Amino acid sequence: MRACSGLLALCLGLSACTLPETIANLENENPPPDLGRPGVVRYAARTGAWVGGLVGGVASLALLPITYPVSLLAECPLGYSKSEFRFAPAHMGAAAGHWVFGAPPDVLHWVFYRAWVDQSCEPAKYDYVPAKPPVGPDVAAK
Repeated sequence: MRACSGLLALCLGLSACTLPETIANLENENPPPDLGRPGVVRYAARTGAWVGGLVGGVASLALLPITYPVSLLAECPLGYSKSEFRFAPAHMGAAAGHWVFGAPPDVLHWVFYRAWVDQSCEPAKYDYVPAKPPVGPDVAAK
């Protein structure tokens, strides 16, 4: 039992290596802070990204017997790198949590404040900024 729990802790640690980078990308680029989101909205979204990422990390571990062999058998990387497919549930969980926790306070802030504040008629420039690819344990070692 002790060896099993040690292995589980090791796997969680490996999947956790990619979460901070993913959450930082979500926080900085989706959407960028200069579009007027207050700290309360960004904090709620960051909290949701961590909660969703941790749930997704557990799902990544549960799916690892499937995703690991598939990522090794693939001729081309399934995404930016072979490790991206392995930890996809963690990234999807972080993105979903970012939206689920961040959207309600953002809507409230928009309805009760940002829509009524005198702003210039020119909309803020927001171009699509692709997030950096996730960095897994084997990619960082190269």
